[in-house]
Amino acid sequence: MNEFYKALSFVKDKLYKPNQFVLTAIQEESQNSEYGAGMFQLNSKSIRFRVAKKTPNKVGQFVSFWEKNDANKNQAFSYDKATDLLVINTFDSGKRFGQFVFPKNVLLKQNILKTDTTKGKMALRVYPIWDHPTNKQAVETQKWQLEYFFEINGTNIFHQDLLKLYS
Repeated sequence: MNEFYKALSFVKDKLYKPNQFVLTAIQEESQNSEYGAGMFQLNSKSIRFRVAKKTPNKVGQFVSFWEKNDANKNQAFSYDKATDLLVINTFDSGKRFGQFVFPKNVLLKQNILKTDTTKGKMALRVYPIWDHPTNKQAVETQKWQLEYFFEINGTNIFHQDLLKLYS
């Protein structure tokens, strides 16, 4: 489900509408389109939206997020221009669905956003709760990521922890 409008429609029906979140200024991003790339306002927060992909040889899911600089070269998003939240949607064979909701300050702390002193990253591997990495670095990455993860199913769409991630 990597097409932006299809993924956003799914998330809107399963999560945003039931929690009375209001979407405005919806805009698909042509770069990173294979990752369901887009931006929008959700209530008072600016959101950058992606859909992670499973890869055949590694645990976790991969997602790309970059922009072009003035010289038309790919670069990591800068902290100064970053949205309030980076929302990465994860699916497991159509059976499980979850979201990572990373605040801008967490992305800065993890050296994902570009600053004057940090190069930043243009992609990331995410590890939803149903993945079980064995590599030490992947285990550490999953540990900090799961603080910002929520699995959505029919019984917890109004869960306070999810609402807190979006606040």
